[in-house]
Amino acid sequence: MNNEPRQNPYEVLGVPQDADARTIKKAYFERVRQNPPETHPDEFRRLREAYELLSDPEARQAFDASAAKPVDGPESANNAHLQEAINLFEAGDKDGGRKVLTTLLTEQPDFHDARLLLGRHFFFEGDFKQALAEYDALLARAPDHWQGHLQRGWALIRLEQLKEAADAFWRAGKHGPSEVGPRVALADCLEAMGQVADSLKVLEQAQALPGVSRMDVLALKVRRIATMLEHGQDADAAKELEKLDAELPQDADPELRRWAGGQLSAAAAHLFAQQKSQGANRLLAFGRRFNPESATEVVYPTRVTLDVDALPAVTREWLHSEAERIGGWRTPTNWLTPAGFTLAFATVTGLMLAHCFLGTAERSVGDWVWCAFFSALFSACTYAVVRYLMRALASPYGTFNTIHPLHLVQVAIDRITVWPLVHLQDLHLVNHQQNGVYKHTALEMKFNGQPVVLNVRGQKTAEGVAQELIARHRRVLELLGRGMLDAESGVEHLPAALLASADQEGHVRARDGIVSWPQLLAAACVGVLLVGVSVWPQMRKVEEYAWTRVAAQPGLSSMLTFLREYPETRFAPQAQARVDAELAQVRARLEARLDANSAAAPSRAFFAGLLDAMSRAHGRRVTVAWEASGDGWKDDPSERLVAAWQHMMDEVLGQGVVVVDGGRGAAREGAPVMTLRVRDMLAPASENNRALRVWAVSQEGLAQGVPAPALELLADAADPRASEVLFHAWVDRWHLPGAGGRRPLLFTASTLAQEVQP
Repeated sequence: MNNEPRQNPYEVLGVPQDADARTIKKAYFERVRQNPPETHPDEFRRLREAYELLSDPEARQAFDASAAKPVDGPESANNAHLQEAINLFEAGDKDGGRKVLTTLLTEQPDFHDARLLLGRHFFFEGDFKQALAEYDALLARAPDHWQGHLQRGWALIRLEQLKEAADAFWRAGKHGPSEVGPRVALADCLEAMGQVADSLKVLEQAQALPGVSRMDVLALKVRRIATMLEHGQDADAAKELEKLDAELPQDADPELRRWAGGQLSAAAAHLFAQQKSQGANRLLAFGRRFNPESATEVVYPTRVTLDVDALPAVTREWLHSEAERIGGWRTPTNWLTPAGFTLAFATVTGLMLAHCFLGTAERSVGDWVWCAFFSALFSACTYAVVRYLMRALASPYGTFNTIHPLHLVQVAIDRITVWPLVHLQDLHLVNHQQNGVYKHTALEMKFNGQPVVLNVRGQKTAEGVAQELIARHRRVLELLGRGMLDAESGVEHLPAALLASADQEGHVRARDGIVSWPQLLAAACVGVLLVGVSVWPQMRKVEEYAWTRVAAQPGLSSMLTFLREYPETRFAPQAQARVDAELAQVRARLEARLDANSAAAPSRAFFAGLLDAMSRAHGRRVTVAWEASGDGWKDDPSERLVAAWQHMMDEVLGQGVVVVDGGRGAAREGAPVMTLRVRDMLAPASENNRALRVWAVSQEGLAQGVPAPALELLADAADPRASEVLFHAWVDRWHLPGAGGRRPLLFTASTLAQEVQP
């Protein structure tokens, strides 16, 4: 308690004793501007104490009663005793103050002001039953004492006897017909009992009391509006707010408009305390019309994120001092994490680009699209983390949390997150352990429903932070309710105008932020461009790798496959030369086996044409396509024809030069360079002739002039060796190998049976 002699609050503020609330508030702020707390702490303390006393109607009334000193007579002595008791209470001598009042009441039991003061003393000490006993003793001697009924009602509320408290407030209003206080107290009591409609009705009736001032009427209207918002009657509250705006137009008394704005702020503080943040902000937004000069009676967002570069100099200086006080300076932990992310993303991006440039697998358009997508993604992420690392290294603040007079502030490198304390809800402390060992304490809280968790090492430290948050929360609401928040020290560090400049996402951005979408898009475009640049080198790498692999393999197959897959590559001439060299050797073997004296010598042009087709088409596949016409033929020689032609090609050209199939295999060999078509038909029998089996033979793929004309071959359909006869006729007509010796090249079931006979 302050032991200094009590000063007259009217003299401290320089206002007359009959000054109204707005005059007192105006005088207070004028003197605070002349005596700021930073340079005049003692004078500021006296100004605040005086304003707090005069802004409390009951405390002001008690002071006025104790300060009334007649020139002479018994009342002068009684007031002197009251002042003595008050001085003792303020000095901390509670027993002495009670003794003075008890002695005074023993001598003068009808001195009701002393009884009220003693009851109020017990009330503020938390002894509500003793306070109720004093008020009951007062009312036993003065049943019509309205202040006694009013104080008795407050004591009953603390004792949770709401029905009796409502009756006491009603009686206070009955015996104080022009007093507003009992009506407001009754309305609050009815609201607490759930009788909201009755509470609103009482507040409305109080506006028509005889002699009620215009300021009291405005205060009652604001009280009704706040009650409506608290209980979800938003539409009715909106109508009442519009009426209030109409009563105080722009050309009304400026001081009265500012006072009305202060009342709205006080009602908003009550709603914040009831965790009705939306309604409270609605009142503050409306009150802004009446008091636009206030720096603190503004709408409070739940959270605002600000870039440090967007902060004014005074805010950065405050952050600097807080970092020094708390020890939140840049430490290795502040830059090791972004450095790790930077290294990881840079490595992934580098590997991605290396894969694009140096990969040896052939890629489709879809593969390149995916490469471009991931390159863009990783390039943008790498750019973002690099920028963040650079700013982390340049940040003078590091990472820490601090409590501003109005907000909880979380500092993270070059951004701060501001949580206005008016929204603080549900603060809990949770101790975390690992294997039975204490690790840290989590402060779990909510700001207008949004969860926030602070991890604090040390239980006592965490408890201290929690207590400071709760105390700051209460003080902010108290000062907002009294209209004194503008004078709170430190509010200029985070001006409301700065918080109000946040965008729809709740972010105040600097011109050169950490990273912006255009910058990320540019980084992504660079990644896509690098992938585009890598297409040509990678394709050349694929060709080189494929050529290296093919060049090490002997034979025609790999070379022909390479030429089909990479016809325009720079290695194509070398591959073609290798193919031509291999085919030259085949031609030499062909000349050696089909010399001019052999019966099959005329077929050299046929096989030479086939080799020329292989050189041009870069394939070695020959297809034998057998097709039954009409009702078909029971004997299907397609597989035997394929085997026979494969045997013939191997005999003439050598093993592995040509691959013969039936049109359904060897897809990896490409399109056929020649197709031998055989249409198998049955000619009907005439009267004199037997039925004939007919083969219509043709070839496709060889150049014109090659001696392989279309044929129509005939054989007896009843001959079980008809297919072999037709095949040999085919070979004879085309002058192919096998025309002379007649050794079966087509191994039918009959010839196999002959081969095994002794």
